Amino acid sequence: MCEIIDFYKYKYCRGNYFINIFISKETACKIRKLLIEKIKDEKISNDYKCAYSTLKEKIDENMKESTYVKLKINKCYLQYLKDLYYDFYNREESIYIKELIYHIQYFMKEDKYNIYKFCDLMESTKIDILLKT
Repeated sequence: MCEIIDFYKYKYCRGNYFINIFISKETACKIRKLLIEKIKDEKISNDYKCAYSTLKEKIDENMKESTYVKLKINKCYLQYLKDLYYDFYNREESIYIKELIYHIQYFMKEDKYNIYKFCDLMESTKIDILLKT
């Protein structure tokens, strides 16, 4: 069977929508801990579960390389990270997520319109995009 691919919905995955961020291993461990907690939550939607799982896998893959963890992250993760931050706002580890959010925001000021367009997509399309990142 031939699978038809709508390339329009993958426009968010082009190279210019990625940011390379370096975070310390301590920061990565704290963020990873919160991601694991959130992934276990059965109340979150599938796109959030996919985003958090993918981010956790990226952290796991890059933890052993050096003193810093390099994350090549799609800018559409900003909204997921903000929600993660607000979910754990009262916990000490939320500071690490806030720092990651600040770094992403600093590098993407000119792309806010595209990020907001991503948020309006259907859940299945978001999951497709997140899996390709």
